[in-house]
Amino acid sequence: MKKLILSALLLAGASLTTFAQEGRGFYLKPTGSYFLKVTPVEFPNVGPLQPRDYVFSINPATGAQTRISEETITGSFGQGWRAGLTGGFRFNTVVALEMGVNFFKSEENTMAKQTGYIGNTQVLGLKSVGQVTALDLTPSLVFHLPTQAKFKPYLKVGAVLPVYGYLENNTTISDQTGSIARTINPNFVAVELTRTERVKPKPTVGFLGAAGFNYPIGKNISFFSEIEYRNVSVNSDSKEITAFNAVGTTATGTKVNVGLSDLPTGTKETNYHKKLTPSSNVPGTSGYDQNKPSDDLKSYINIGGLGLNVGVKIGI
Repeated sequence: MKKLILSALLLAGASLTTFAQEGRGFYLKPTGSYFLKVTPVEFPNVGPLQPRDYVFSINPATGAQTRISEETITGSFGQGWRAGLTGGFRFNTVVALEMGVNFFKSEENTMAKQTGYIGNTQVLGLKSVGQVTALDLTPSLVFHLPTQAKFKPYLKVGAVLPVYGYLENNTTISDQTGSIARTINPNFVAVELTRTERVKPKPTVGFLGAAGFNYPIGKNISFFSEIEYRNVSVNSDSKEITAFNAVGTTATGTKVNVGLSDLPTGTKETNYHKKLTPSSNVPGTSGYDQNKPSDDLKSYINIGGLGLNVGVKIGI
């Protein structure tokens, strides 16, 4: 009988200890995540470049192009690794409030590609690759299933507030046809070029939902894992060329270097708008001033996705 009573007391004590670990109080959750894209869409233009993988041949006598293949490029910037730290307060056995800080760097995505041939010789190669870097805050409500079992499931809903970030486009061009070279300098017949553009976003709000579980692995410490879905649509605010290096060739064979400082303001800087008007500073239109930032229509990208979060929950 004494052994039975002692066993019951030990079991009750263990249950109370487990309950205390999951009861009212503050906690921290360092987290690592990997997200997959779930809603690929057509990428926005990279300046004048459309999101196409375009392969063509060129008639050397007339310069006419014949399409070999053309494909729309789609994708999402939601795929990639995340690292975060979440602080939380559990009010009772069911409800907790969390605030997370997360750093995200997406996988690289090809946004535009062109390949031109004369016969079997490639005379034009262009590729633009984009990558998102972002820092966000995630205020969330967590609803736990009150249970004495070690496996403790929960649901989470909240908002995603990007506080810092940008889309960086890196473009490389090798043009022996002169078609792109002449847009840099009308005297160029060929050019080798690398360019980096940084697109800054407007403020936005997304949402998240997650299902997960905690499993105690020590005193005041639990392992947790979550399946999380995020939907975060971001639209462009402004763009700046941050690096530019071109070596052009003239008809006489002279090599000419063109750097970032040689570009006019209208080429280096762009402001994005929902609507363009006759007063907008659009390249190629009447009244365009290359000494002022250009205007263009805003575009959207999605940095959400479906991911797996894992980490530890530490009671403090």
